[in-house]
Amino acid sequence: MSRADPFFGYAFVLRTILFLLVPAFAIVQLVRLGRALHVFQLEGYKRRRFLDWCRANKRRALFLRKPAAKKRLVMTGRAGRILALATILSVLLVLIASAGAHLAGGAPYDIATWAITTALVLVGAPLVLVAADALLTPVQYAINRRYLRAARSKLDVIAPLVVGVTGSFGKTSTKFAIEALIGPGGTALATPGSFNTPLGVCRAVNERLESRHRFFIVEMGAYAVGEIAELCAFVKPTIGVLTAIGPAHLERFGSMDSIRRAKHEIVRSLPNDGVAVMNVDDSEVRALADGTERVPVVRYGLDPSGHPDVTAADVEVTARGTSFTVAARGESLRVETRLLGRHAIGHILAAVAVALQAGRSLTDLGGAITGLTPVEHRLQLIEGAGGVTVIDDAYNSNPDGAAAALDVLGAMPARKRLVVTPGIVELGPMQAEANARFGEHAARVADTIIVVASLNRAALVSGAARVDGGTGVITTDSLAEATATLSGLLAPGDVVLFENDLPDQYEG
Repeated sequence: MSRADPFFGYAFVLRTILFLLVPAFAIVQLVRLGRALHVFQLEGYKRRRFLDWCRANKRRALFLRKPAAKKRLVMTGRAGRILALATILSVLLVLIASAGAHLAGGAPYDIATWAITTALVLVGAPLVLVAADALLTPVQYAINRRYLRAARSKLDVIAPLVVGVTGSFGKTSTKFAIEALIGPGGTALATPGSFNTPLGVCRAVNERLESRHRFFIVEMGAYAVGEIAELCAFVKPTIGVLTAIGPAHLERFGSMDSIRRAKHEIVRSLPNDGVAVMNVDDSEVRALADGTERVPVVRYGLDPSGHPDVTAADVEVTARGTSFTVAARGESLRVETRLLGRHAIGHILAAVAVALQAGRSLTDLGGAITGLTPVEHRLQLIEGAGGVTVIDDAYNSNPDGAAAALDVLGAMPARKRLVVTPGIVELGPMQAEANARFGEHAARVADTIIVVASLNRAALVSGAARVDGGTGVITTDSLAEATATLSGLLAPGDVVLFENDLPDQYEG
């Protein structure tokens, strides 16, 4: 026997909720979940980091407005599955709770339950997104395993010489230098961009590796101990390159000791007939090189106290490039490169060391070194409009790299020198002081510093204030605002350094 309506129009209200308001809620929630998914993707699908970001940015985590995005959401298969399931979960949560209240108590509890549940699910969109990702873990694992097996099988068939490259900084530029030097044109493949995770490397193998590739150079990134070992177990490098050990991503690793152990995994994972190529200009790497006995170590660097096997002398750094003499195995070769700064020499020396291990002679490498081009957004020199020169070092930043970029800026002739930067991120407890030192260094080199976003603003401004002089400091909330401000300051002959670029979730 059906119950009578508790008030006039009750049935109409229920139908309005079911057929109008719930679908409208689903559409609104879909849009908001897409915005949340963008941040989730930028955080590498790391659930804890995503939720930490939401807690630290409560207003933005409501996802009520579409933010300006420098990097758009990439709707991969995984992203699409998460978004679809999260939307379905949102609707189901509202319907199930409302239906339960309707059956248990009727009006007004069912209507009140619908309103409260809808509000909670709207506010709790990040939790719904994380729950959807967790529920899809078995599906994602099965898909990943299939792609990884296909990639491993292809590697076994083609059997290239695999070179692994890791380090706290410098690994991408070193990787591309090795690709250019290790063999004749077309015989080497490097993982593209920053494809430095198992799935990124897997994709590079499945989509790009061909039978003509005798060499495969793999960049290996990590945020935790064990991740480089996992990559090494997958691609099985014969040569391992360690460029640097520093505080980059310290916030994620938790301690410098964890970073040391993680980076050294590339050496520990080498086979007994493998070779470790290590940058002895870096004190941390030098200490590991001194203690490595199981595999041969080829040491590279500029500092003679590190006893490098591959080194450079008579270095001349200009505004348009670098020239130096490479020395290795009792031979020497004078070379020129368009790459900027002394850090670039380290990338080249690492590539020379690897190429020699792969069977090339030093005299084979001069033309390839001259032909090296800067990696995009890594100390890339750009002739801007109106006689302005731009040094684009915006891809990422770390204390040593930022200092090297400022040295390049200081060495360039200019009417005025300007720095546009949000500072350095993910340095954990070292971040404030590292950015203060960066601000101080920038004030000694630049005429104007434009600070982007609020994240490191206080540290950068306080560091710049340590320097007595006429350096102007301008603060902005976003890169777009900084660029607009910059346009009113520039004149022919000026040089601008863009140092680092915050991911979208850090701005605002």
